[in-house]
Amino acid sequence: MEGAADRTARDGRRDGSSPLLAALMEEAAAWEHPVWLVGGSVRDRELGRFSPDIDAVTSGDPEQLARGVARRLGTSSFPLSEEFGAYRVVGPATEPTDASGSVGASIGGPAWSGVAGSHLDIAALRGGSLEADLAARDFTVNAMAMPLAGGALIDPFDGRGHLAERRLLPVSSTIFADDPLRLMRAARFEHVLGLVPGPELRALVRAEAGRLPAAAAERILSEMVLTLEAGRSAAAARAWDDLGLLEVALPEVAALRDVGQSPYHHHDVLGHTLEALEHLDRLIAEPGRLFGLSWEALEWRLSQPVDGSMSRPVALRLATLLHDVAKPDTRTVDDSGRIIFWGHTELGGRIAETVGRRLRCSAATCALARTVAERHLDIGFLQHREPLSKREIVKFLWRSMPWEPEVIMVSAADRLATRGPSAADSHVEGHLAVARSVMDAWRERLERGVPSPPVDGEVVMKELALAPGPLLGEVMREVRLAWESGEASDRGTILRHAADHLDGLRRDTTEGGD
Repeated sequence: MEGAADRTARDGRRDGSSPLLAALMEEAAAWEHPVWLVGGSVRDRELGRFSPDIDAVTSGDPEQLARGVARRLGTSSFPLSEEFGAYRVVGPATEPTDASGSVGASIGGPAWSGVAGSHLDIAALRGGSLEADLAARDFTVNAMAMPLAGGALIDPFDGRGHLAERRLLPVSSTIFADDPLRLMRAARFEHVLGLVPGPELRALVRAEAGRLPAAAAERILSEMVLTLEAGRSAAAARAWDDLGLLEVALPEVAALRDVGQSPYHHHDVLGHTLEALEHLDRLIAEPGRLFGLSWEALEWRLSQPVDGSMSRPVALRLATLLHDVAKPDTRTVDDSGRIIFWGHTELGGRIAETVGRRLRCSAATCALARTVAERHLDIGFLQHREPLSKREIVKFLWRSMPWEPEVIMVSAADRLATRGPSAADSHVEGHLAVARSVMDAWRERLERGVPSPPVDGEVVMKELALAPGPLLGEVMREVRLAWESGEASDRGTILRHAADHLDGLRRDTTEGGD
């Protein structure tokens, strides 16, 4: 007679809604030990929320169960923590998402869908029993279990009721001592799931926030990424701040509070940064509203991850959080009472990169954050040089490479968040017009490519009797700039341009020597 597990596995194979779950249930049907779905898998099911990954516990050997599931899928498994008996099974290369609910319905709930890159984590029961395992979890909404063989939800702490009430409650007062990363998770659940921490939990997070550095930086970054993926990034930063986590996780950002600015601003630096995040999120959601001609290229760009673990929108949000990070260190007041931040871009680039490294961000994300901090004012400087020459546009794009559109987007968001009594609307519109111009130039270069000049260094050395060295490098840079800006369009004009530039460099050297 066909049981619940058989039906669920059969349905999973038929509609493709979750090959991982189907394979787990097939393996568990022949398993002599009970298996339960737990944690986020059950929580998201109760919320009717898409959950790409699956968590399970067993009273048997989790390694053996993981290997069996991987064998059925034709994928692999590996230990997450041999000390605590946890193993991960990698999902199939492509898992179609299906909302029909047939797999979920077989275990009493909505669909358990899958996507490419999803996984199954199988762990041994902590404490020797399911009751002890659930009691060792963080929040009541994560302390529920669903028997894989069928049966009622096991919910000793009323997690289902708290989900219905949208309340976030701890299983015990020791959850943060047991794992400090749960501090960041509390903020994520509030921001992403809309679960409101009660007064006691808020007080507990604030009191225990100092424990956070004991968690691995990679885990802290992962929580930040998961939180920022949900958008509304200013609200996410405010949630960290409200719970006392911002000053621990990102003290450089917390230090922006109460740093006053010039009359061009209507916020202190922290308030300005958060408003810039709000404008950035709008640009990410609808790039065509500001960059109409380039919206398709921007949507493509935003879909390309910065690295293997971070989407481009999240990396942009982190970079925006850090774009003015050096203002507290560079703030001065001149003799006329004017507030200035000379050098905050250069110093800010170094600080942003340092913060990224501390969080164990990839080299690409660190480079993006540094470039945004260093170059976000450049469009404002270009605004004072209008009408813009093609040469100035090319030089800007060079300075921002390979993060040209990211710098442009953050610069636009930064300017939109600068609306003090001295900031005329015409200044803002002028800045945005320049941003559109350079974004369109980036898009044109992306679409058409940038061919190399018809002369190379060997030709220039021969024609101008130049030896290899810094002087040749200066001439070749000018050759490239003249070519890309359309000032020289063939071999002859390029060589004449190169000769004129070389003469100028030599005159400058001679006059400087006098």
